[in-house]
Amino acid sequence: MGKKWKVAVIGAGAMGKMHVKGWQLAGHEVVSVTDIVPEVAKELADSCGVARIHTDFKEAIAQPDVEIVSSCLPLALHAPVTIFAAEHGKHVFSEKPLAATFEQADAMEAATTKAGVQFGLGFQRNFSRAIWKAKEYIDAGTLGRPLFCYNDSIAEIRPKRVMHDDNGNRGPIMDLGCHYFIMWMTLFGSLPKTVYAQGRVLATDREELAHIKKLAIDTANITVEFESGDVGVFSVSWGMPPKFKMKAYNDRIYGPKGGIEGGLNNNGKKFSLFIEDQPAEEVNVEGYQSLHAKEFEEFTAALDAGKPAPVSYAQGRDVLALTLAIFESIDTGKVVDYKSFYAQFQK
Repeated sequence: MGKKWKVAVIGAGAMGKMHVKGWQLAGHEVVSVTDIVPEVAKELADSCGVARIHTDFKEAIAQPDVEIVSSCLPLALHAPVTIFAAEHGKHVFSEKPLAATFEQADAMEAATTKAGVQFGLGFQRNFSRAIWKAKEYIDAGTLGRPLFCYNDSIAEIRPKRVMHDDNGNRGPIMDLGCHYFIMWMTLFGSLPKTVYAQGRVLATDREELAHIKKLAIDTANITVEFESGDVGVFSVSWGMPPKFKMKAYNDRIYGPKGGIEGGLNNNGKKFSLFIEDQPAEEVNVEGYQSLHAKEFEEFTAALDAGKPAPVSYAQGRDVLALTLAIFESIDTGKVVDYKSFYAQFQK
């Protein structure tokens, strides 16, 4: 292991807890936890042995012992936290997605580049060994091409209500879909070609969301054709009734020679491999103790080596372009050409 870095975790919600524990498992020191609710910050700090808490992210970041800022705040705050941290000479690791707009992404990249600090982005699920094992079969031609990859997620409205705010985290297409979108790019080894999607808001009459001025699309069917000829399909809903019992389907990939079925996207440890007329073969992979710890290890290894972060603006921009193209398709009812759509945002 290289240097032991000193980290300030900003945000003490569910993801903040994952970050604190992930940094500690990776062998680094979390020097502070910040949350606007001091009791929440204190509870997390006390449970993980962190000495200092703050209620203002600017105060936390400005502390002289902080070397890395680990941001777990809602999407609207990704840019302000990143820019402020860069201006104070701190490296930044931010939760996904990159930003809500390319204007925000440009400002973030300009700030970190000017300051000479590194920026890492939290697509931790893409470190899942199951994804990379599946990719081995794909690259070896075991399943044949083209491939179809189907992913499904269904849930009641999220307890973190900002997820449903179109001016907040913008719903599951923005907040959850990014994990699947980058997984498709990884598995297929390709960028998108065309996008078609339909979306609705199912939770329109829920009292729990009545305070939100504009609800984000919470339910969608998304189809993405890739330049490789492969196709990714994502069906999602975060608009179901309380304690809804219907379960999502397993991840599925299939081509002309065979298929894969099982949990790939969230530290999956096994999947079933189907080849032609043969019985299913159970493929076991060793999951990581913590995907967050793994991504933090990769990020700090790059810092130690003086290299760019392995997952940063390039991946974040590709996924952001796809996400916005999906919204464009929903808004217009048309197929969107990914490359042409993306070109308007590229420098």
